[in-house]
Amino acid sequence: MTALDVSDLEGAEAVPMGGAQLGYERYRRRQELARERRERVAGLPAMFERALAESGMHAPCTTLDADIRVGLLRLIETSDLVVTGRDTDFHLEPLDGVTPLVDHIIAKGCRPVVVCGPDWNERGPVMVAYDGSAPSAKALQIAALMGVFGSANVRVVSVSREAAAAVTAAERARSYLRLHGFDCELEAVETTENPADVLLRRASETGARLLVMGAFGHRGFREILFGSTTRRLFDSAPVPLFIYH
Repeated sequence: MTALDVSDLEGAEAVPMGGAQLGYERYRRRQELARERRERVAGLPAMFERALAESGMHAPCTTLDADIRVGLLRLIETSDLVVTGRDTDFHLEPLDGVTPLVDHIIAKGCRPVVVCGPDWNERGPVMVAYDGSAPSAKALQIAALMGVFGSANVRVVSVSREAAAAVTAAERARSYLRLHGFDCELEAVETTENPADVLLRRASETGARLLVMGAFGHRGFREILFGSTTRRLFDSAPVPLFIYH
C-alpha cells in the first residue's frame, strides 16, 4: 500500500492575537505543503506495481490520504504479514531509526511485522533471538508456522548473565523447532554485555538474512516504548527484523 499523512498540515492551528495575516500565511503554506506531498505520492502506486511485476509478483495498491493510523490497522486485519521500512512515516521525508508510526504498527497491529534493514543477504542464516520470554516464544512460534525459515539454516542465539540459563533457553527453542521439522544451531552466550550489542554483532558476523525476535513494550513517551534491547535492535540492526508483539 501507499499512503500520505497530511494530518500535521490539515489540523487546526491557533492564531496569536492580532495575527490574522500571519495565520493566513501559515494556512497557505500548509496547504501548499499538502499539495506538494500529494503530487509526489501520486506516482507511487504505479511505481510500486512495476517493481512487483519485475520481481514476478502482483498485488493491488491501496491508497490512503488522511490521518492514516486507524486506516492502517484496519488494513492489517486483512493481511497475514506486514512488511515495512524502519523509517516509514508517510511524510515523504527520511528519518533516523524506527519511526513512531512503525512503533504503532508493531504495538497496535494484530499481525507479525518484518522491518526491513539496510542490507539483505539471501544466502545467510535466519537468526532467532531467544531468551525464553513469552514475546520471544510467540515470535518463534509464528515464524515457524508461517514458514519463515524455509530451507535456510537456522541459528538460535540466547544471551544471559548465566551460562546455564542461556543454554536452557536455547535448547527449548531447538526442541520447539524440531517439532516443526526444523533443525538449528545453538549459540548460548554468557555475558554482562547488553544483549542487543551481542545480537547485532552476531547478525553481522554470520551474515544473517533475518533476525526473528519478540517485542515487549509499555505505554510511555512515544505512545509505545519498547525495552532498551528491542529499541536498540529496531534502530541499529543491519538486517531485516521479523517481529511479533
